[in-house]
Amino acid sequence: MPRKTRIAVTLVTGVVVLAATSGSAAATTSILAPQSVTGPTLRGGADGKPHELLCPPDESVYGGGFSITPGENRRLDRHPTDVLENRPNDDATGWIVAVRKDDCPPEGQKGEPRPADLTIRIVCTDGENNTSLGG
Repeated sequence: MPRKTRIAVTLVTGVVVLAATSGSAAATTSILAPQSVTGPTLRGGADGKPHELLCPPDESVYGGGFSITPGENRRLDRHPTDVLENRPNDDATGWIVAVRKDDCPPEGQKGEPRPADLTIRIVCTDGENNTSLGG
């Protein structure tokens, strides 16, 4: 292909691409990445009562979960964790967790079982999704 023809084809291709992307009906979508939020460790929080972690203002929750850890110088009880609730709250601005799990003193140590520690983690929207028509 002669050099002048290649330049002309390149210019025409650039104009077609530019016209296609600058039309008044071209939609642009800006989606911000979600953010992970970890709540404080609730000492004795695996007590079977509902505990809630909220997203920052004007954000919604995508999902959530929890972890259970023994208190200092203790171990988790051998009985399975009783998960009563693990769900978004009613308006999807936070996550509710209610679990029962005890920790115990190490073998040979005196002491009674008590609720283990609970940490709630959630993933929230990072600001609002912004969809608009370019013009």
